[in-house]
Amino acid sequence: MGKQEVRKMSKKKTEQLRNEEIDDTMLQRDNDVTFVCPVCGKLLHKNNLVDAKSIVEDNLYYVGGILIVSDVWLHCDFEHRYDEDGMTLDEPHNLVAVVKAAFDKKGDCIHFDIMDIRPREKA
Repeated sequence: MGKQEVRKMSKKKTEQLRNEEIDDTMLQRDNDVTFVCPVCGKLLHKNNLVDAKSIVEDNLYYVGGILIVSDVWLHCDFEHRYDEDGMTLDEPHNLVAVVKAAFDKKGDCIHFDIMDIRPREKA
């Protein structure tokens, strides 16, 4: 089942999908979307994942002088450092979050959704 189909499902249907695999890297659990690391197969703790503040405010808008005023796809590098319980992994590894974001005419981020998690390609 594709991610788009899942998002269009009613709340009742989403409840039925809880704890079931949706695709290779995303699970629906307890009304939260949880990602599975494509490198080690473990669940990604929420402290691993990128968020709108860390990407938009702390990175893109940090220096200033630039505003994004459209829908964009972002590839955000991050490290899988914590397991599902928040414990530090013995061997952290690099990942990329594929994010769909939308910005209004003032440059405010009005939508931020992680669509996929991928292994980071070596340069």
